[in-house]
Amino acid sequence: MKVGISVECAVCGRHKCPRGRSAPFELYMCNWDDCQGYDQEPLIGDLWPDETEEEFGHPVSAHGTKDVESV
Repeated sequence: MKVGISVECAVCGRHKCPRGRSAPFELYMCNWDDCQGYDQEPLIGDLWPDETEEEFGHPVSAHGTKDVESV
């Protein structure tokens, strides 16, 4: 099972927002529209930290995830 992890941007140093998802403004996360590092390594995935692929409800890429055993 894939679980989201926090991915830090190498350019701005902020945590990256999951691809295609938006965060509340007060979190001030790295995003595609304000930082050139968003699309650079380390790559972000589709999940928020600790969110599972099962909770998300759709298949996700391996970027920005870790594999854990199902409980």
